[in-house]
Amino acid sequence: MSVQYACDGCGEPVETPVKVGHVLRREYCEPCAAAANQFVDAEEALRKSTHEKFAADRELLIARFSANDFRLPDVP
Repeated sequence: MSVQYACDGCGEPVETPVKVGHVLRREYCEPCAAAANQFVDAEEALRKSTHEKFAADRELLIARFSANDFRLPDVP
């Protein structure tokens, strides 16, 4: 019995698929794998910038609400 693969991007048959993804891994032909990896890279950059903005904005909130040694919940 033979195994046949189809690209999860374009649907074309692929002999040796490239797996992309962390949780839900997909199998792609080479050109679609490149596009899928661009998405993964962009998503990681968005995740990093979102986290950095949250951390910076949180520090501003802590500074504002902890004036005069006011102890905030969940802030050591």
